[in-house]
Amino acid sequence: MERLEQNKTDQKLALAYMELIITAFFWGLATVLMKKHIDEIPTFHLLASRFLVGALVVFLLAPKKIFTIDKKDLKVGTILGTLNFVTYALIVLGLNYTSASKTGFLASLSVLFVPIVQSIINKSKPSKWTIISIFLSLLGLYLISGINGTSLNKGDILIILCACCSTAYILLLSKLGKEIDDYRLSFLQMFTIFILSFIMVLCFEDLNLQVIRNSSSVLLLVGILGTGLTTFLQTKAQKVASPESVGIIFLGEPLTTLFLAYVILNETILLKGLIGSGFITIALIIAILKKI
Repeated sequence: MERLEQNKTDQKLALAYMELIITAFFWGLATVLMKKHIDEIPTFHLLASRFLVGALVVFLLAPKKIFTIDKKDLKVGTILGTLNFVTYALIVLGLNYTSASKTGFLASLSVLFVPIVQSIINKSKPSKWTIISIFLSLLGLYLISGINGTSLNKGDILIILCACCSTAYILLLSKLGKEIDDYRLSFLQMFTIFILSFIMVLCFEDLNLQVIRNSSSVLLLVGILGTGLTTFLQTKAQKVASPESVGIIFLGEPLTTLFLAYVILNETILLKGLIGSGFITIALIIAILKKI
C-alpha cells in the first residue's frame, strides 16, 4: 500500500516537472517573440493584450469553475496577480534596453534567490552548495554582461529586479495557492494583470487598437502559449513541486531563449558570454539537485 502511494506521488512529481519544462520552453519563445516585436507594440498594450488572451483561454477551458470564485480566491488571486504584473512589466520594460539572450539568463536568478530568502526566513545558515551556487552565478553574471559585446545596462538591472519579484511570487504561490483550484487561481491572476495593464495603458499610453490588430498573430501566440498555458501549468505544478524545484523553469528558459534568440533574432553570442551562461547553468543545476 505504501509503495503504491509512493508511486502515485512520484508520478505526480514527474508530471509537475514536465509541466515546468513545457513552461520553460514557451516562456523562452515568448521572450524572443516580444523582443522581435517590442518596437511595434507599447509595453502595457502588450501586457494587457497577452493577459486578456490568457485569461480567456483559461475561462473557455473551465467556465463553470470560474463562476464559483469566492472572496478568498479573489484575495489570493489579486495579490499574486499584482506581484506577477510587476514581474512581467519589468521584463518587458527591460527588453527595450537589453538582449533577449541576456534577459533569459538574468531572469533565471530567482532559482538562487528562492533558497537564499528561505534560509533568511528560517534563520538557518546557507549550505556550502548555496555559497558555491552564489559564487558561480556572480561569476557568470560578470561574464554574461558581455554576452553580446555590451556592458551591464539599465535593462539588465530591470531584469534582475524582475528576478527578485519572481522570487517573491514563487514563494507566495507555494504558500497561498495550494488550496485554490488551478483554473480559478490562474484566471484571477491573469485577469488582475490585464486590469492593471489596461489602467497603465490609459494613464501612460494612448489606447491604439490598430497596433493590437497589426500584431494580433504574435499577441495570440504569446497570449495562448506563453501566458495562458504557462500560468496555468506553473500554478498547477507548484502544488506538487517544491519552490526550489521550480528552478527547472529558470534552468530551461535561458537555454531556450539563448538558442531561439540566435536562430530567430540573429543575436551575436560571444565566447565569454557562453562561458558565463555555463557558470549560471551549473549554479542552477546545483540549486535544483541539492535543493539548497
